[in-house]
Amino acid sequence: MRNRSRLIAGSILLLLAACATTPPDPRILDNARAAIAQAEAAEASEYAPLELRFANERLRAAEQALANEREDEARRLAEQAELEAQLAMARTRAALARAELQRKQRELEQIRSDLREVFGREVLNP
Repeated sequence: MRNRSRLIAGSILLLLAACATTPPDPRILDNARAAIAQAEAAEASEYAPLELRFANERLRAAEQALANEREDEARRLAEQAELEAQLAMARTRAALARAELQRKQRELEQIRSDLREVFGREVLNP
């Protein structure tokens, strides 16, 4: 019985030692990196530079925390970086949509102007 207790205690210590020396998983940063890359590809640096900068800063902080084996902090920072990148992407899409809307409105005004020239004002205002 005594040997069994020692064996169990030794196994637990070995397991704890193995857990303590396992390096943090660097894949926890992958989603943040992918979100930042997507935002950069969508030209977020032009339309949402502040959000993109925050995302990159948080990613660098997460990389540093991971290098210092602070996995919980790295995970939290990586999640924040991903959210900032998603915000940059959303703001970029909104800015591009606004620009497209303005372009379409200018085209519509040009068409109206052309119609007035050809058919006169009364065609557009019944």
